[in-house]
Amino acid sequence: MPYTTGLPEANSATVGRSAFGLREHLITVFRQKRLLLTILGVATIVAGPGSFLMTNIYSAEVRLLIQNARTPFSMSTPLTGQVFTPSDITQKDDVATEVQIFTSPILLDKLVDYFGNERVLASMRGRWDWVAELPKTAFKQLAGLPPVAQFLATIGYAPKPENLHYQAVQQIRAHLNVEGVRQTHVFVASLDSPDPNFSADALNALVAIYLDHQLSIRKGKGAREFFDEQTKQMRGELQQAELRLQAFKDKWNIVSIEDQKRHLLQQVTHTEAALRESQVQVAETEVRITKLKERLAGQQEAIPLTNVSERNPMLDQLKNRLMQMELEYSQYVPDSPAAAELVREIAAVRARLQAESAKVTGAATSGVNQTYQELKRTLVMEEGRRESLRPRLSELTKQFKSYRDSLNILDQREMELQGLMREVKVKQEAFDVYLKKEEESRINEVLDRKGISNVNAIEHAMAPQKPVRPRKFLNVVIGLLIGLVGGFGSAYVSEYMRRTFVTREEVEDTLKRPVLAALPLVRPGTSDVGSFDLELRQAAQQVIRSYHERGLRTVLVTSALRGEGRSYVAAALARVLAQQKFRMLLITFEEAGSEQPTPGDAAAGLKQGPGADRLLQETPEPTDCPQLHRLLVRHREGTALEFAEHLAEVAKTMRDRFDLIVIDGPALTSFPEMRVAIAGIDGTILVIEAERTVSVAASRTIAAIEAAGGHLLGLMLNKRRYIIPDWIYGRWLAAGGREGV
Repeated sequence: MPYTTGLPEANSATVGRSAFGLREHLITVFRQKRLLLTILGVATIVAGPGSFLMTNIYSAEVRLLIQNARTPFSMSTPLTGQVFTPSDITQKDDVATEVQIFTSPILLDKLVDYFGNERVLASMRGRWDWVAELPKTAFKQLAGLPPVAQFLATIGYAPKPENLHYQAVQQIRAHLNVEGVRQTHVFVASLDSPDPNFSADALNALVAIYLDHQLSIRKGKGAREFFDEQTKQMRGELQQAELRLQAFKDKWNIVSIEDQKRHLLQQVTHTEAALRESQVQVAETEVRITKLKERLAGQQEAIPLTNVSERNPMLDQLKNRLMQMELEYSQYVPDSPAAAELVREIAAVRARLQAESAKVTGAATSGVNQTYQELKRTLVMEEGRRESLRPRLSELTKQFKSYRDSLNILDQREMELQGLMREVKVKQEAFDVYLKKEEESRINEVLDRKGISNVNAIEHAMAPQKPVRPRKFLNVVIGLLIGLVGGFGSAYVSEYMRRTFVTREEVEDTLKRPVLAALPLVRPGTSDVGSFDLELRQAAQQVIRSYHERGLRTVLVTSALRGEGRSYVAAALARVLAQQKFRMLLITFEEAGSEQPTPGDAAAGLKQGPGADRLLQETPEPTDCPQLHRLLVRHREGTALEFAEHLAEVAKTMRDRFDLIVIDGPALTSFPEMRVAIAGIDGTILVIEAERTVSVAASRTIAAIEAAGGHLLGLMLNKRRYIIPDWIYGRWLAAGGREGV
């Protein structure tokens, strides 16, 4: 689960974590198992025993059916000022109306009056209601004390008397549930109460009160007399409307206005067709007359009958001359003067030939033009036809106008007739409505006398045998689910918000530095000791490699915070290096005030540098390992800076006597003066405690080491816990899981 955090002094703004897999999920669950089990336990305790301590609630139920035995009086928007139509009430509206009537406050008031305030409140009282009433009871008792009562009277506070009736009604209203069943005329009423017998009795009593109330509100007071009067009035108005309609028909002799209108429309259509046909004929005659006049103007009354002509001999001579000249032109060079002259002569001959062609000699005789006579006779006939069509056209125009006027008058009479017929229809519908309502009112009076209602109880309420709440098993299951969800959610949120280190990968991804070893927290009876030694040997190999490659002689083991196991790691690392045949010196320190030196120790001390009288150094002491010696440097007096400089001088002095020197240095956050000695030490190892050292503190410590000129060999993750149990971890490895959890 990757996340980011701010590292302002370490230039590392992103803290990366490897993607979550099965191992990470198991680690998260087992690391946060206390939180998870706590939340799960609390949810189970609240849901389980809490359900058994809750008050048992019993629910009685009754079902009622809405029938159409009685039709309610209802009127819609009037069509005129006096006529009404019945409204359309749907099935859903019927059920909703009855539900509202069933839950009306007046019925609940009657129910409380029937049982009494005390019984209602006692039957609706839960087991733990007294807890909610404690503040109110305490205030009443306190207000009853004379000093408090006097003070309340002074400030004008007057306690209101308890309205038990109102409280009882509110209890019934809060626990009464009424709803309709979809797609049916049935609605269900249920009442919840700690007393099962009261639930059934109260619900049955409420149904009886509701049926009586429903009969009373459905009665139409004076309905029959009203509808009798209205029926007589509508009968008179209907008769008057029918008389007006008949008088109008008799006045205008209307038998069937539709047939008359249809006949008149046919006459209009035929007349209009004949009129259009005559207009077309007149127009065609006019066109023919115009064409005949144009042709007659182009004819002569007398035309020549015979024509005798003679041939012109000059034409033959000119044609022969033109042919000869064209033959000569083909022999000349084009564009030459002679050719140009010949072209001019050819043009002159052609002009002469054209002039002589018009000259023809002969004699002609003339007579009457038959075409002219025929056109003139046809023109006279067409003009006569045009004059004969004009009177017919005028007569058809008069007939068409007369028919149209008659049709307009008939349309006006039809509108008046339709108005009278519509009035008769409206009066007839109103008369039918009032006549029907009169009969319904008579039937409702009979139903009222018989006590018949639109609503009947399908089944009456019975005392329930089992409570409906609380559902103990369901509550326990829900509590377990909520506990699991809350526990796992809290575990993963806690894991997401964690800013400490757990695995080697997290340290390397976050701090961008190599991890020399991930030392486990040694637990008795486990294989943690072997893992600890293996990791420590790997770190020792890194130190040995630096010894051969860089000439490493002094190693400072420090930490960001106190109590991270720095001294234990330094001693263990020195012992492992001593086992590799290195002459090792482990330098430890003792701060001022921790332990006073003995006179022998003081005599054996070596003084180095300025202020050495306040810095006591013991000689290296052998340990149980032949290659390992230990040197304790005590800080008695002087400043911390002097002690840090002295510690660096001691390490420099001992370089010639030992192969490797491991310095168990103080934490840099609590002893910042140690930074002056870091530059004179060949390498530094930073110890980080798993699940304690935050990334910001580790990053700042690394930045401080590098800023002081020190060389960071790497990091050592200490006290790492193996979260996953061995029995799960072994199976996971056997299934192909990753090693190194």
